[in-house]
Amino acid sequence: MMSFVIGLSNLGVGLAYAGLGLLAVWETITLHDYRGWSRFGLGFAMMAASCGPHHLVHGWDVLQGASISLPMLAVTLIGMPAGLTFVWLRLETMWGGRGERLVTASPHRVALLTGAFTVLAGWLAASAFNQSEASLPFQFLCTSTGPVSRTAAPETGIDFVSVSFLANVFVTITYGMVGFYLADHQVRRHIVTGAWSLSGLALTGVFFTCAQMHLIDATTVGSGPMLVFDLIGVPASIYFLWVVKQVHSDAVLDWNRRPLVGTAAAPARPSPWSGASAQH
Repeated sequence: MMSFVIGLSNLGVGLAYAGLGLLAVWETITLHDYRGWSRFGLGFAMMAASCGPHHLVHGWDVLQGASISLPMLAVTLIGMPAGLTFVWLRLETMWGGRGERLVTASPHRVALLTGAFTVLAGWLAASAFNQSEASLPFQFLCTSTGPVSRTAAPETGIDFVSVSFLANVFVTITYGMVGFYLADHQVRRHIVTGAWSLSGLALTGVFFTCAQMHLIDATTVGSGPMLVFDLIGVPASIYFLWVVKQVHSDAVLDWNRRPLVGTAAAPARPSPWSGASAQH
């Protein structure tokens, strides 16, 4: 039953990432004459091009009998509400609906909820790494023939120097930083307006839980195709983090004044940075 839930959930997450990535590419291409090239849209598409196939392959592998764990199940279930909320808002926008909500939750409640999820995330990470078979880099064993260096457990331990482990940990850090910048923007917005953006909170939760998922995946043995997409995710995450940091500090002219979830209508005249002449 656990394998069934994890496998189907990862397939669903993978399809959602792929769909959102294709939508970001379509909007970026079709609206670039009016809004310019969206660095955020391109970065999001690059991220989705690695995370989407990663989850699709992972879900398929789990359904075929790959290793699973309770932390993997927990982080999958925790990440579903934020992902489903963001996808629902995007679909509502595509169907001509409202596509955004403002939430007036108390900052104390938000801080309490954030603290609870932080403690839970730490517990899940500790549980994933607390494997008796795991070994640390430069660990030595005393044998009858003398000390022997061991960097991985014989079968199911964590290989802390493997390419898969390092790639997943790297992506954990970069996407965690993306989540931090998105969360910081929401806090600043609340200070000014007194309200929270539901789409912004959902996207923040998506990246924090995505980072947590990659950290859990780093402790398990993945397949060859997963490793390929993990390696693609490294440069994609670097570029996306750079874009988010630049947009966060208003260092680039992007679709900064457009909400993350909303109707992508063409403005009355081209943007100043689109390269097109102004219409009067």
